[in-house]
Amino acid sequence: MNAQMGKEFNLYSLVVERDGEDTLTEPPIFPCSEEPHEPFLVRETPINFPSQNRLLLWGTVRTVGDQFDGDRTDVHDIFAIVWASVMRAFGLASPILRYEEHIIAPNEIGACHVAFTQCPWRISETNFQQAKRSMTAWTSLGFHLLDEVFKWYRIVPFHRSNRAAQEEMSAPWVPLITRYLKNPNDVITSKRRYPNWHYFASRKRGISIIRMPITNITALKRVLSPFSPDMVRGEEAYALFANGIPNAIPYRTIKQGQKLLSLVENKLDRKILILPIDSHCLFIGERTIIAVEGEFGYNTFQKEQELFFERRVIENRVFFAESKITWNTPLNARSMESLCLELIQREPGVIRAKPVGDTNDRDGGRDIVIDWRIPTQHTKGWVEDASQKDVVSGGVKTIRIIAQIKYRSKTIGKRDVQDIRDTLEHYEAGGFLLIAHPRISSSLLDHLEKLRNSTNLLTDWWDSADLERKLKQHPDIARCYPDILTILI
Repeated sequence: MNAQMGKEFNLYSLVVERDGEDTLTEPPIFPCSEEPHEPFLVRETPINFPSQNRLLLWGTVRTVGDQFDGDRTDVHDIFAIVWASVMRAFGLASPILRYEEHIIAPNEIGACHVAFTQCPWRISETNFQQAKRSMTAWTSLGFHLLDEVFKWYRIVPFHRSNRAAQEEMSAPWVPLITRYLKNPNDVITSKRRYPNWHYFASRKRGISIIRMPITNITALKRVLSPFSPDMVRGEEAYALFANGIPNAIPYRTIKQGQKLLSLVENKLDRKILILPIDSHCLFIGERTIIAVEGEFGYNTFQKEQELFFERRVIENRVFFAESKITWNTPLNARSMESLCLELIQREPGVIRAKPVGDTNDRDGGRDIVIDWRIPTQHTKGWVEDASQKDVVSGGVKTIRIIAQIKYRSKTIGKRDVQDIRDTLEHYEAGGFLLIAHPRISSSLLDHLEKLRNSTNLLTDWWDSADLERKLKQHPDIARCYPDILTILI
């Protein structure tokens, strides 16, 4: 058995890399992969599950009295939760659990049905038998991997300990949980030796708690390790995507699960594994599994997605994150000069900036004198590219920069920007900034780069794309100039 398990575990490491239809057409293959593995039974016919517009595979956890003595609510609940969680970790489904009351014993769960919702396979009457064989094989693999959790092959039969009835309510966390849940009148507790667990549940509150040894929980986390979701904060829930399946967990559920786990374990472990299926959300700590009933499937995810898109529309109005700016040409000279002046004044390190001379109505052309504090070791590039290390190690100094605004219907060329050195000398400036709309020519680019590399002059240029990026960072400025630009959201 150990050698066999070793081979199967290696197989497990390979098959979890598959996704989508591959898991249907290439299920794990080993000697007993096509055999049923109780208590996990994949059913012989598909179902049309409510709210699902397609055929589904489903399964059942049902045991008999000679397997487990006493009330078997705990057995059916725990095995179904774990089976569903393994299938979610494998990317095979995000199941919904439905409980069936015992025919004879009231208030006892006689079976638990597992509907394999969000299964990536498109199941039809034609391929159902293939799908059933594949799901049976994956379930068989899960069964063997769970051996370290439930000790399926222990010689001693599964049973409750002789002192179970007295021990069930003696754990200090039981009354704490009961009070937190506002004393529901349907609390069920059970303690077994094989499998080794302490169980607490209230169907009215939708809470199941399983307490097991650390080694068993650690083994379970290993089995569930393929579940590694990408997760983002939404408006009302965390939205996540893992192994091709979406889920969403409301913040109130996160808060509740963490609170319950802290009451049971008397601490809140930062390494909690949170795993949702469509009908439950699991919080797995050091020795405890908390299962909270709720809606954590595609519908909740889709609702969060809709809220996200609504928020994005509002954010775009504020931040212009996905907006487009179009320029109303020909540009008004004074508005263009004023807009550029305001953007310069918002740049980090600018002490003062003021225009000098007269506006040239043809192409702008007015100079702006800027006193700019920059890192002392930052001599060639431009201030917004300076590293924090430069600032810390070398300090800052104030340099006078001359900015010129040039705009044309097409490209700004070298002939449009002349006598740069004479202008800088006139103002006793140490740097030059060209603001060119819509863009500069290749010859002017070469000229500016040569000026930057062959002198100690700070040299930089902004084109229309740079202006648009800065306007998105300062939307209040953009709103003030509807005569020269239009914002499309």
